[in-house]
Amino acid sequence: MTTTGVAVHLVLTALLLYMAWLTPSLSARTVRFGVRVPDDRIDDPVVRREIQRFRTTLLLSGVVTAAAGVGLILTAGVALVPAPLLAQVIVWYLLYFRANRVITAAKDQQQWFAGVRQGLVADTTLRSDPPKFPWLWLLLPVLVVVVSAVLGIIRYPDLPDPMPVHFDAAGNANRYAAKSIGSVFSIVFIQAGLTVVLCGIGALVFRGPADVDPSRPAASVRAHREFIARLGKGFIVFATLINLGLLATDWSMWSGSGQVGVLLPLTLGPIVVGVALLVIIIVQRNREREPDEHTGLTHRDDDSNWIGGIIYRNSDDPSWFVQRRFGFGWTVNVGNRVALVTCLGLTVVVIAFGLLLPLIVR
Repeated sequence: MTTTGVAVHLVLTALLLYMAWLTPSLSARTVRFGVRVPDDRIDDPVVRREIQRFRTTLLLSGVVTAAAGVGLILTAGVALVPAPLLAQVIVWYLLYFRANRVITAAKDQQQWFAGVRQGLVADTTLRSDPPKFPWLWLLLPVLVVVVSAVLGIIRYPDLPDPMPVHFDAAGNANRYAAKSIGSVFSIVFIQAGLTVVLCGIGALVFRGPADVDPSRPAASVRAHREFIARLGKGFIVFATLINLGLLATDWSMWSGSGQVGVLLPLTLGPIVVGVALLVIIIVQRNREREPDEHTGLTHRDDDSNWIGGIIYRNSDDPSWFVQRRFGFGWTVNVGNRVALVTCLGLTVVVIAFGLLLPLIVR
């Protein structure tokens, strides 16, 4: 089990570092570490220096975190696998916040927006002529869930009671549970739930507002439509890959074979591929070729509404959600009290449901 824990730790650390390394590429063209910059400052020497410093420090911290995590697992057990990962996430944000402060200071001191024409553009065609959601693609994750359920139904009569639900590194069962619909199909329920959540996110991507670049509005709108089409399909494929990984876990439990050396790559492999696919789609959004179109405008400087380039707070904005400055999707407007209270309430409901679900299906 210790060897498995080390392998999981190293895979997750590498995946986390991969996403963190791409941080400068996961933002809009005129946003650098959460700081809005004009077009002529996108490749400013201060920005380039902070990107280099961020990535160099990140890699060094990743090596230390990986080594420390292996040491903790070997000495204290696999229960500490999340600890070094959490530490790496904290380091990630601290480096991000440091770069945010340095670029903000340079922007203020050198008055980057002095004399710059600022503008705001909206794309109303997203409501009058919205992109079409690829409904047929939903058959992919649903088919995997159906296959998992059918295999479970076929295997159910022959399963022992109690049945093994966990195995050690040698493949020996070390935890059992009474045979029931809840225990036998628990992972199938997880597959179905993740399918609904991930495909739901993919559908919401098509309904979100576009952050149109005022310097090249037509090209920006076209790129946004192409991006959400790829991202929506990406979430469906991600749900499919996760379901395939969990199907390997399903079969291991139903067959009574805990071959960790085979099960681990079969379960984690598709999930890692899915995450990498989503990140690639997001990165490609910001690598569109520069078009000839240019209006002479740039995004308005709205840094005062953002805390650390991550949290949006504007009590004068009636919007509940705004487009994030890092990654993709939207973040809640914490300055809107109704939106904040509603989102916190929904979060509590989801957490409570997750805690009560094992009791419901038992």
